[in-house]
Amino acid sequence: MPQELPNNEGSALLLRIADGDEQAFSSFFFAWAPQLSAIAMKILKNEYARQEVVQEVFIKVWLHRDKLGAVENMGAWLRKITVNQSLLALQRHVAEDKRLEVIQLWRDSQENASHLELKEIQRLVNQAINSLSPQRKTIYRMNRVEGKTTLQIAGELQLSHGYVRNALSAALAVIRERLTESGWLLLIFSLSL
Repeated sequence: MPQELPNNEGSALLLRIADGDEQAFSSFFFAWAPQLSAIAMKILKNEYARQEVVQEVFIKVWLHRDKLGAVENMGAWLRKITVNQSLLALQRHVAEDKRLEVIQLWRDSQENASHLELKEIQRLVNQAINSLSPQRKTIYRMNRVEGKTTLQIAGELQLSHGYVRNALSAALAVIRERLTESGWLLLIFSLSL
């Protein structure tokens, strides 16, 4: 745990950082990085992901350095950012794993289905997607095509996280319904992942 500086020295360091002093920021980084790295590693259990999270935390600190003067408890604030960034990293990794599973299921189904069957599945999915409202279509494409999490989508579209999750669920329900009517159960299973 970093040595807490006397209040006036800690405030002076934060003011220097707020003014863009890279030397002060470097001192700040070396003081806090070990503790934040340990927190991220405890959550992620992955060295590469840990490094990404710690880097992201300090990027956020630097980008928002003008607000450092308002932070009352620096340690608690940094730990909270680190935990939040770690949880976001976990979500991204889970989403990536799901996409890889879907790709593998799709490849397996391609081996067993004829070219015409695949075209029919693609047509049905596209038809279902095109029947969605513009906002649901956008949310679906951002999640399934661009690979963004529902939290990222909510932030970009300035919508609530709950609304984005519900809209994505509704979009998937429309696609599943269309495929159920046509009897394509394997693809329905992969869409629900």
